[in-house]
Amino acid sequence: MVVRKLTHVPVADRLAMRDGPRDSATHLRHAAAIPALGQIEIGGTASRGDSGDALKVVAWNVERLRHVDAIAATLAGQAPDVVLLSEVDNGMARSGNGHPLGVLAERLGHAFAFGVEFVELGGGNEGERAATGEVANAEGFHGNAVTSAFPLLRPFLVRLDAAGGWFRPEHDQPRIGGRMAIGGQVRIGNRKVTVVSVHLENRTDPAGRAIQTRHLLDAIDKYDPEAPVLLGGDFNTLTASHEERHDDPRAWMARLAAEPGRLIHVERHEPLFAVLAGRGYDWQAANNLDLPTQRREAGTPVGRIDWFFTRGLEASAPAVLPAVLPGGGPSSDHEALAVTVRLK
Repeated sequence: MVVRKLTHVPVADRLAMRDGPRDSATHLRHAAAIPALGQIEIGGTASRGDSGDALKVVAWNVERLRHVDAIAATLAGQAPDVVLLSEVDNGMARSGNGHPLGVLAERLGHAFAFGVEFVELGGGNEGERAATGEVANAEGFHGNAVTSAFPLLRPFLVRLDAAGGWFRPEHDQPRIGGRMAIGGQVRIGNRKVTVVSVHLENRTDPAGRAIQTRHLLDAIDKYDPEAPVLLGGDFNTLTASHEERHDDPRAWMARLAAEPGRLIHVERHEPLFAVLAGRGYDWQAANNLDLPTQRREAGTPVGRIDWFFTRGLEASAPAVLPAVLPGGGPSSDHEALAVTVRLK
């Protein structure tokens, strides 16, 4: 359902969900009762009506969009036609309890569509909780978005995960919801092109990400099987399961030392690439294949986990854009990606 404002989840209800049973059946019950998880919020205003013969697109995991001024400046410098965003907060204490996507869209002269990935029942990760203390989340929404300088047609949302792993008590960030993608269509000339912001799960294994990818492609083909497609976002191509990477860090570091480049050249470790290739998608021309997209502290391995994938489009001028604040610090823990696409 497309709405102008997501349906509010009262603070008392969120606290009751957080403090009650934290099993999968309870998660499904809560998720079914939250209207916002099935809604797409639209807003902003498209500033242009015609895209010409090409689209310049940026995909960026903006890590809460807490640094909206710096991120808006980076994007404005690129003058993108479409922006595919993941990890966008709405009414979260850790990002100022505002709606930074609305600020960003206004700065860019874009319309937007926003979908809720998670209803956050707490303040976020340990560092975020320490920074905000007891300040409550005004809305508790966290999700993905598409913004466009042109009218964004037929917005749609695809839920990729209903298991509710983040809700279970072993995780310190209780959430209702799961990974999702949000998209719509813009025109190149007189042809509609489907553009999709994608965020796959990091706390699963490569086979799990391939399943999510297959589900997404099925949904896109049902939405419009004929239109060219551009997918962009955080595919979390981490080449192993969360347990392999975190249960024994020394063993994982030894594995990386024995396989230099594993986290950059990830295709053979992540079957989602074979799934996409089998459905007619390409990534070679749309990405700088030898560059990482994560920003981490010195000494921490970084990989290429953000991607563009195209079908029926010709990609050119791929770029990785530094995520930096005016003082030199990071504006996000991911770099941004840019690409230009034309009809084949």
